[in-house]
Amino acid sequence: MFKIGIVGCGLQASTIASYLNVFGDEYEVTAVMDMNEAAAKQRLQEKQVILSRECRFYPDINSFLAAQPHLDGIIIGTYCTYHTQMACALESLHIPLYIEKPVAVSLDQIRQLERTFRDSKTPVQVSLPMRLCPLTARAKEIIDSGRLGRIYQVVGYEDTDGSVYFTTWFRDAEKTGGMFMQKAVHDIDYQIFLSGIKPETVCAMREKVCHVGDKDYELTCENCPDKHTCDFGPEFYFDKKGAYRSFAEAEKMLSGVYSPDHQFLRKKFCAVSRDIAIEDVGECIVRGGNGCHLVHTQNFIATAAAARRGARFVGNYGSLEIDFNNGELHFYSSINGDVEHSKVSGGQLSHYGGDRQLIRNFIRTMKTGERSSTDLIKGDGLLGTLTCLCARESADKGQFVPVKL
Repeated sequence: MFKIGIVGCGLQASTIASYLNVFGDEYEVTAVMDMNEAAAKQRLQEKQVILSRECRFYPDINSFLAAQPHLDGIIIGTYCTYHTQMACALESLHIPLYIEKPVAVSLDQIRQLERTFRDSKTPVQVSLPMRLCPLTARAKEIIDSGRLGRIYQVVGYEDTDGSVYFTTWFRDAEKTGGMFMQKAVHDIDYQIFLSGIKPETVCAMREKVCHVGDKDYELTCENCPDKHTCDFGPEFYFDKKGAYRSFAEAEKMLSGVYSPDHQFLRKKFCAVSRDIAIEDVGECIVRGGNGCHLVHTQNFIATAAAARRGARFVGNYGSLEIDFNNGELHFYSSINGDVEHSKVSGGQLSHYGGDRQLIRNFIRTMKTGERSSTDLIKGDGLLGTLTCLCARESADKGQFVPVKL
């Protein structure tokens, strides 16, 4: 039976822990470090994570380390700001680590990670599920077959509803590092992986253009004087979008997160606070040393049927489009004009099925010590984060930035 530790019991860490038995393996969580023990216990219960009867909770990393718990693996799911700090503190235990993305939120942090783990005996698997999901695996088979020829351009996109990012803790730029780090890191990683691009230089822009207002940071819909006219308010959601059964239900749901039995769990805050510092529109262009250009755009404005996520890979023999939201691949031959469409099932687990492979790899690492294909060092698990950090720097400076440590 695997003995598991969790350092920072966030939503994704508890979700990953709950998946550890999907291949028939037995596990129990025996040690949890979280500043808010009550919230950690609530989240573990929500996700039906198996806890040892002797599971101990620690308020900080020092007490966790001092206890020297006997563990087979540790999942790091703190706020993004602390990913690097926690991983480096745990390195000396030589226990397999599973670390949420982004692995760092500054260039200093990513350099610290590289120095700490360059020659370390501690395996570190980075949570990069889009690189591993069935749709990406099928796309890689097509690309590796040579049917696209040499890839010269990648055009990626994510247009998605920003409500969760602008009403919850994600809107705190200090905790997320901004939306290049929070979202684009997934996309940039799989696009680098499939295209084989070697990032050399990046230019980028980012802006908050839609979620703009003058409201207090802690304001909720139920207490807002403008809830009847706001485009992010309950009346708009109920009357215009038809999202809820009544105005009262819309007001309740937009002001908090509730469990299936309607128990209040967490507050949601104003989406147009003047103090929200994350962007809702961003673009970057990456120049590769192999002559390939990678372009990625993202926005957190598009909703419902307008939402999309994917990329087009353009080669001299053909083009391949990957559509994550619909689970589809579209191949267009530039040789004979053939067009092929295919549907790929991601299964039931999250992140388009990519979390299934992440779990499989982490279990293998705990059993054998074998490094994951998304290992921090040997699996280029740093590269997507590094590229996005440089994109953020480019956007803020208004200039091209070299992609390097």
